[in-house]
Amino acid sequence: MLFIGFNVQAQETEADKEKAAKAMEMMSKKVDMDVNEELFMAVTPNTYVSENPKAVIMAMMVPETYEASKEKMNENDTDKFKVTGRGEKEINGVKVLYMEGTSEAEGTTLNNTIYCVKYDEETCIMFIGMVEDGADVKYTDAVAKAANSVIKKHK
Repeated sequence: MLFIGFNVQAQETEADKEKAAKAMEMMSKKVDMDVNEELFMAVTPNTYVSENPKAVIMAMMVPETYEASKEKMNENDTDKFKVTGRGEKEINGVKVLYMEGTSEAEGTTLNNTIYCVKYDEETCIMFIGMVEDGADVKYTDAVAKAANSVIKKHK
């Protein structure tokens, strides 16, 4: 009986390792999006930053169903992220999950927007945009355009 229990435990560990490896592989896949490269520079295939003001555009594929993502986004309250809005809405004819809020990084307040778009039955695309509070509106507009391009290209 002890041997069977040990064998099951070892299999779960292998399954967990495989799941983690699949997640890392998916997160590194290129997500097609339009980014204003005059304002943002690429630091990885799916991550773009500006230095002054601080702003980030990031997208990734995640091995999670839309419903599982919905549950996680509804319970994602922390001291570091103050949620100002969340829910589900339609953008470009596509149903998306969204969460908006503020966070602190290196003494700077950032306005955050997160979108989750269903890619297939087992995969979603997460889009994250962060812009320093008080930054020129062109950065906020650039984040919104990048988000819209992800949603349009993956419907």
